[in-house]
Amino acid sequence: MKRAEKVVNRIKKDIQQFWIAGVAFVVYYVIIHAIFDAFCPLLVTTGFPCPGCGLTRAGLYLLKGNIMQAAVINPSIFLVILFLLYCGYFRYLKGTKTKGFAFVLGVLVAAALAIYIYRMYLYFPNKAPYVYHRKNLLAGIFPWYEQLMSR
Repeated sequence: MKRAEKVVNRIKKDIQQFWIAGVAFVVYYVIIHAIFDAFCPLLVTTGFPCPGCGLTRAGLYLLKGNIMQAAVINPSIFLVILFLLYCGYFRYLKGTKTKGFAFVLGVLVAAALAIYIYRMYLYFPNKAPYVYHRKNLLAGIFPWYEQLMSR
């Protein structure tokens, strides 16, 4: 079997194995976005953005070739893409487990958190995606939560 066929077969196998997770993800997105006009579980629950907020928009900007706008929205997108390429190389091209997966993921998370903390300090709550989302679960459940956040 040729190398390209092996890669395609690995991709097909993953799609067959994880299609239910993909459908669940889409259903979650549609329902949560319709109710809260947001997607991020932390944002929906607390009203505060998470380190991943803006990654989808940044990815879409990259697909359109707008590298600078992607970096403005969430520069962690470049780390995520490098991580996905790294994992994809081992999984699909080599057909093995990703070497150093936990370490590389830890570095990604640490870097993304550092970027997040720095950008929250600079931009919260006035620059997207680092804004407080008033339509959240805690504000809906506890009337005092919204008052606490507006101080």
